[in-house]
This record gives sequence, structure tokens and C-alpha cells, in this order.
Amino acid sequence: MNEKSLLRISELSNRAGVTPRTVRFYIQQGLLPQPAYKRKNMALYSPKCVDQIRAIKRAQTERFLPLVMIRKMLEQSRYDYSVLELATDLFTLNPAEILKTKSHSGQRKRPPVPPDIIAYLSKKNLIQPVKNGPDGVVFPANDRQLLELLSLFHDNGADWPYLMTSLDGIQSLVGEIVALEFSGLISLIMNNPTENFYDLLALEEQTLQSVINKARQNALKNLVSRYKQELDNAFLASADEGFAVQAETIAPDLKKLEKQLKSRPHDIRLLNDLALGYSCLGDLNSSLRYLRRIKKIAPDDLETCVRWIWYRRFSRQSNAQIRLKIQLQNLVQANPDYPIGRAFMAIWYAFDIQDTDDPNETFRLMNLCLQELEAVEKQMPEDPHEQALIHYIKGRIYMYFPPSANNLEDGLQAFEWIKQHRKDIDRYYAAQKTFFPKWLWPNLNYFLGISYIRTGRHRQAYDLLCQGRQYKLQPPYRERLEAAIETARPATLPATAKMPE
Repeated sequence: MNEKSLLRISELSNRAGVTPRTVRFYIQQGLLPQPAYKRKNMALYSPKCVDQIRAIKRAQTERFLPLVMIRKMLEQSRYDYSVLELATDLFTLNPAEILKTKSHSGQRKRPPVPPDIIAYLSKKNLIQPVKNGPDGVVFPANDRQLLELLSLFHDNGADWPYLMTSLDGIQSLVGEIVALEFSGLISLIMNNPTENFYDLLALEEQTLQSVINKARQNALKNLVSRYKQELDNAFLASADEGFAVQAETIAPDLKKLEKQLKSRPHDIRLLNDLALGYSCLGDLNSSLRYLRRIKKIAPDDLETCVRWIWYRRFSRQSNAQIRLKIQLQNLVQANPDYPIGRAFMAIWYAFDIQDTDDPNETFRLMNLCLQELEAVEKQMPEDPHEQALIHYIKGRIYMYFPPSANNLEDGLQAFEWIKQHRKDIDRYYAAQKTFFPKWLWPNLNYFLGISYIRTGRHRQAYDLLCQGRQYKLQPPYRERLEAAIETARPATLPATAKMPE
């Protein structure tokens, strides 16, 4: 492109009717391409950016779309900006083809909104066709916006029954709000009749919308705060990835490994096993000592790099933890096919949930957790130890989320997978990492029991947790086990009953 045809940011912003700051912000948010030409003190932009900015602004002001949705639409259409114009033109749709958008180059057609959903929305008076003729149904702009928003939600994983149930709840609550609004308007008119009624009505609508938005944000913040207060942080962050067992339980296994190390001082597998073993005792300093030896021998060993970052996290201040988190993110990005790295990245995001009071940031971190877990599921390793560890981490992560049907069952199933494969897992550990099942089974026993409690299966929880008394846990974990047993105790069993040992 000829440099003379390019625009400075001041020229671009003037032609598009926005400020230079808006241009920079759109670029930062991934809505506009980077400058076509850039030097130290100057950047030049393609004239095409004028129409692109105008399309974005129309999508904001005429369709009321948030920037995050605009970016999503642009990404899905490979930055075909005409996709932002589709809903600004009144278009006719056949009922069976609602929202089956025009095909752009490289863009996947969005599935139509089902006819029964269209009928349901019409029955609820949430959409009202302008015309119903042989050529199809024409919807007003606001109705098309609602249909497209619902379609986008469905594309991103929300099923139609959930969406309709949510709309029913919202509509019911809005009805109560409007009843209060109606009463207030009547009182206002009776006490202050005015010639500028429509100005007064617009002011009332804007005030109400502002109050609703503020109340929504406050309610979200209160819900997130309450959820975080109910979490037992000591329980969630205990030791390494779970309870530490008494030293006498696995110390003999570690001593045997250390004897083998004398004749094989550079055995990376042996050093990593020792690091893992000491983490099961909660002795992260010893774990780091062995990992440090591996880093001198094989600095690029992935398992070592992940555990080195993870164990150091527990002994570092927040500013150092940020650097460690970036190191793990870079490692995962450079090795996207290494599932253990992604699993530890997921649980790191879960830990981060405790450090924010922003509801949107909380949801973002939960989403990042699930993205990493989804990637891990697609790359599940064949090694039984790694499989068990990944399912264990998955179960623990779901225990961080606010209780809901999906995450409670998914977490329970992750723990039950390990239990169902116990014979194969024990067979594997009989030949290597002999210490690990002595750590794994007490932890699985406890967390699976807690999962049974959270899903209302108290009899199963009680029986399982009572079995946990056979394990030797370090204080205060044994006390936590006893407290869980009391929580799970069935109502038919009196408190004075002798519990099985």
C-alpha cells in the first residue's frame, strides 16, 4: 500500500468521528488491525479503518452490543466487518430459518433458533413479528437483537431449556420491579403534574436503568464475597495438592529411593519421584532440593519445570508468585500438548479466585480453569499416574466453584474415576512410586466423601469417611475427617452410636 494513502491517527479519528484514544483502545481490544506502518514516533493506518470504526460504533449504539461480543463476532467471521451490519438492515426470515445468517467467506453458519423456541418467546410476548406473510416473518430491531443474543449464548454452550428458564425468572422479577415503578410514577404525577411529561418519563427510565445496573453489580459482588467466605482456604490449599500424611507412612519408601540414588545420582526419574514423595509429606524444601539437582542435569525436563514452579509458589510473596505464574503460562504456551502443565495451570487459576473481589474477574478465572481442563481432556496421557493426578486435580478444582448441579457431579465423577480404576492404579504403583498410593487414597477418601455430602449422598459419605480412619493423617487433617463424619452422619443414626473404626 502506498504510504501517501495511509492516515495518521488524528486524520483517522476525525474521519471516523471518534477520538484518537478510542482508536488506540479498539486496537488494544483486538477490534482493529495494527497500524499498517509504524515508526518510533509515528503510526499510519489504512483508510479501510474508517469504515471499520464506523461499523463498530453502529454495532454499539444501534444494536447495543458490548465490545466483547463485537470482538467475538469479528473473530468468528475472520474480521469480515459486514457481519456487524447484518442486524442493522431489516431482513425477512422464514420461521424455520430464523437467524440462519448469510454465509461469509470462512464463516460457519449459525444454527437457526428452533421454531418451538420462537413460539415460546412469542407466547411470552418477548418477541412480536411485524408481519407474517408467505415470504416469512419480519421482526423489529429489538426482537432481532434478542434472538441473536440468545443464538450467541446457545452457540457458546447454553442449552435452550436453560435459556428459557432463565428468561422466565428474569421476566417474573422485572414484573415486580415494574409494579413498583408504576406505583411510583402514579405518585409522581399526582404530586407533580408537569407539561414536560415525556422528559420526566425519560429521566425516570434512565434512573431506573442506572439503579438496576448498580444493584446487579452489588448483588454479584455480594454473592461472590459470600461464596469466598464459605470456602475453607486452609482446606483448599493444604500442603501441596491435598493432605499431608504422617512421615512414618511413606518415609521408608523414600529412604529406599535415596539409597538407589547413591548409585544413580543423575537418574532424573528417581530424583523426580523423591521430589514428589517429599511433597506428599508437605516437605517442599526437600522437594525443591531434588528438583534443583535435576535442573542442573536437564533444565528442560517438563515435569521438573512444572513442579519447580508449583512448589515455589507456596513459599513466595505475591509479587514473586505473579512472576512464577507467568513462567507457568509461558511453559504451557510453549508446550500445549503437555497435559500435566495445563492441569497445574488450571488449579493455579482456581487459587487466584481467592485473590479477587471483582465478580467478572472471578468468572474469568473460572472460565480459564475450565478451558485448561477441556484441553487436558483432549490430551489425556496413557500413563496411569498422570491420569490419576489429572482426575484428582479436576475433582479438586470443581470443589472451588460455587455449588451447582454440573460442577458437583463433574467433580464427583472425577474422583469416582480414580476409585473405579483402583486395581490398575495400585498395580502400577506396586512397581514404581510405591509411596504415592499411601498419599492418594487418604486424600481421595476424604474429598470423595465431601463430594458425596455436597451432592446429598450422606449415607455413602458416612460409610466412606469412616473407612478413612484407617489412614494416618497429620493433624489437623484427622480432626477435619472427624468433622466431616459428623456432617455426613445419617439422621437415622444417633449421635451416641459407636462409629466403625
